[in-house]
Amino acid sequence: MYRIIGGDGKEYGPVSAEQLRQWAAEGRVNAQTQVLAEGATDWKPLAAFPELFSPATTPPPVAPAMPTQKIPNYLVQAILATLFCCMPFGIAAIVFAAQVNTKLAAGDVAGAMESSRKAKMWCWWSVAGWAVIAVIYLAFFIVMAMAGKLHQ
Repeated sequence: MYRIIGGDGKEYGPVSAEQLRQWAAEGRVNAQTQVLAEGATDWKPLAAFPELFSPATTPPPVAPAMPTQKIPNYLVQAILATLFCCMPFGIAAIVFAAQVNTKLAAGDVAGAMESSRKAKMWCWWSVAGWAVIAVIYLAFFIVMAMAGKLHQ
C-alpha cells in the first residue's frame, strides 16, 4: 500500500499498487507525484517506483479540439457600436460577442454560433438606434429653424 500527495497538496491513501497504475494510465498522477511506500520514511517521486510507473503508462497530452469553422465574434464591431452609436444596444452586443470564444473553447459550437448571431443582431440594432436618434435630432433642428424664420 502507498500514500500519495495530490496536486492539491493533500495526502491521500492508502492506495494499492494497482490503483496507482490505473491513475497513472488515466493521467491522474504523474512522474513527479510524491509517493510514500508502506513502511518507508521518505517520500519519493512516482517515477522512482518502476513497478508502479513507466513513461509508457502515461497517455500523451490531448490537444484541444479546434473548431472546424471560424465563427466571428463581432467584438470590434460591438465596441465601435457602443462608442459611436447606441450604447445600451452596443453593450448587449459586447456581452454576446464576449461569449463566442468562451463557448468555442468549451466545445459548444452551437452556443458560439448563437452568441455570434446575437452579437451581430445587437450591433445592427445599435446602428439603427443611432440612425433613428440622428433623424429625430435633424428633424428637431429643421423644425426649430423653420419656427425661427416664421417669427422674423
